[in-house]
Amino acid sequence: MSAPRIHDDARDADLLADGRIERLLATYEPVILARCIKETRSIHDGQDVAQDVMFRLYREFRAGKRYDGVPYRVVVHQVVRWTLADFFAGRRTDVPLPDELELAGADLGERVVSDLWLRDLIARLPDAERAACAAVYLEGLSPDQAAARLGTTRNNVDQRLFHARRRVRDLMDGDD
Repeated sequence: MSAPRIHDDARDADLLADGRIERLLATYEPVILARCIKETRSIHDGQDVAQDVMFRLYREFRAGKRYDGVPYRVVVHQVVRWTLADFFAGRRTDVPLPDELELAGADLGERVVSDLWLRDLIARLPDAERAACAAVYLEGLSPDQAAARLGTTRNNVDQRLFHARRRVRDLMDGDD
């Protein structure tokens, strides 16, 4: 675990305004983790609660929640307080994580960045490819399940995924 950083409210506000929540969350991860471990007096429980805090903050931002006039560090510590209170009261604080975020050896900040990167790439695809990729890679459906949900054939889903992977390669190579 790296040493906690001193947070700069102006930098935090700029990151929020630019929609760079993954970067912002990554800077707060050591502070959140250290506080959760200290409060729970357990590395395992502290890591679980810290993960819940990170994903709660992430989900709120993705849902459009903004904190006008309140420094983000205050929001972070309030969410930590609420999540710890739920944990100690025996209330469930977690939600199931998408399978693609269960990366062995990756820390929470890397998982958040990975999720945002994947979602950004998928959002840049044409509608049909985006729908197939979202079903398979974000929701964790099998190609057969995705086909049923999308009202198409398995072959069509496979073709959409093939074309999407090619398009993503081009995007990553800078051939937009």
